[in-house]
Amino acid sequence: MRRVETDPTGHRIKAEAAAWLARLRSEERRRADDAGFRAWLAEDARHAQAFERVTSAWEASGAQALVRDARPAAMRPVRRRALAIGATAVLALIAAMGLGILHGVSTDSYATGAGEQRRIALSDGSHVILDTQTRIRVTLGEERRSVELLQGRAHFEVATDALRPFLVRAGDRQVIAVGTAFDVSRQGDRVSVVLLEGRIEVQGASVTAQPIARLASPGARITFRPVGTIVQDHPDLAEVTAWQNGREVFDDQPLASAVAEMNRYTRRPIVIADEALASRRISGVYSTGDPEAFARSISILMPARVEFTPTQILLRAAEEN
Repeated sequence: MRRVETDPTGHRIKAEAAAWLARLRSEERRRADDAGFRAWLAEDARHAQAFERVTSAWEASGAQALVRDARPAAMRPVRRRALAIGATAVLALIAAMGLGILHGVSTDSYATGAGEQRRIALSDGSHVILDTQTRIRVTLGEERRSVELLQGRAHFEVATDALRPFLVRAGDRQVIAVGTAFDVSRQGDRVSVVLLEGRIEVQGASVTAQPIARLASPGARITFRPVGTIVQDHPDLAEVTAWQNGREVFDDQPLASAVAEMNRYTRRPIVIADEALASRRISGVYSTGDPEAFARSISILMPARVEFTPTQILLRAAEEN
């Protein structure tokens, strides 16, 4: 879906959003400003959307703070003039960034359903492969390329452009690249990044974020878990990229974990009826498009039997001989 910003009313709303951004981040912010901002949000549903986009554009710029008057307080202009200067700075920066906030730059959204994968060629020469049940939003500007991974998993092959960094945001994490290849996965609050080629930098998505990690060797992976822990490792590349060819590779994983992964690709889920069976471990290479074959293999490899119904594939423990 392509969206081009040419509506004057939309431009006015974005200008107001930029002004509110400057006011709320100003050193002169007061309680009345908070109340006024809430009232402005309540006026029109588009106000909240515009403010979110302006804020995202500002944060993606890598700026550390709004432009503020550095002179002593006694020599500063009146508060409203300071706010006007701040809003102008925000508007100027966003316009220069070429992110489509104030100019006619298009934004594209892409998605896949259960069991679907999709390869997308972007206008800058980059390519993206979307895994099953994945959603992204892409904005390509004159000075910056930006992708938001809303859910799922995606592979990025970034066209080299030293003047336009390629940003991929997943939750509160952000990957910065120029010309490289990498995977990003987002499942709830769990975010994982795997470098396949080149170099990337991983950081928080806030304005003042500092680099968390620089991945420079193929196979390097960093995973952010919901509990706040960060894990870095070097998994087997053939395993972590198998999904791009419609396969999943399991290496001594609990059956419950393998089933959860296979279920991402089917509308008829596999259900494990016994906890003892769920804890058994499995290894092998399986086609993501054939959950029935996966279930049958389990009934052969383990003391289990499989039952097929119109709505689910049931795995039950069987007595060992």
